[in-house]
Amino acid sequence: MKTNDTLVQEYLAAVERESTALPQAARQELIADLSEHIEVARAERPGEVRTILREVGDPRVIASTALHELGHPGEPQPPTSRRRRSPAWLPLVLLTISAVLPYAGDLVLLNWIGLVMKVTAMVMVCRSRHWTAARKWIGLTLTTLLPAIISTTWYLAFVAPGNTSVIDTWRWPLVAVSLVLTLGGAGWLWRTRRP
Repeated sequence: MKTNDTLVQEYLAAVERESTALPQAARQELIADLSEHIEVARAERPGEVRTILREVGDPRVIASTALHELGHPGEPQPPTSRRRRSPAWLPLVLLTISAVLPYAGDLVLLNWIGLVMKVTAMVMVCRSRHWTAARKWIGLTLTTLLPAIISTTWYLAFVAPGNTSVIDTWRWPLVAVSLVLTLGGAGWLWRTRRP
């Protein structure tokens, strides 16, 4: 059988889990206030811990009320917000490799692998909590959108018509520009990441 102190500790831990959407300072203040309220009630009514905790309320309702009072209406973050985050370096490495891979050989398979890696990295960046939405847009524009525009323009203007003299002269400088954009965007994302 659980002791009264264990019941109170588990209750406060449940409130803390449910209130993860609150800022750290607000969450600490909430837990301190609840702890003080429970201790005062326990001093007035010893032996009625279960009743006191029921009267204080459901941890989800408490967290939701606290969020609403801070101007964040709605339910608290569900436990799924605790899912494991991928490291910030992983999508950046995938973006860099996907930019280099098509030039590593003449196999069409390398192009497809590079495309899959690029799409995977883009999804990882979009779902990541390491960057704000604006930083994600800037980073993905530099690492994927601008190089794709350069490649598409290059293909439509010179490769498809078969203009071999221009292809031979400008192919590698344009590849270098695309790689520099990708590396610059990945580096910028790395520097602006949140812990």
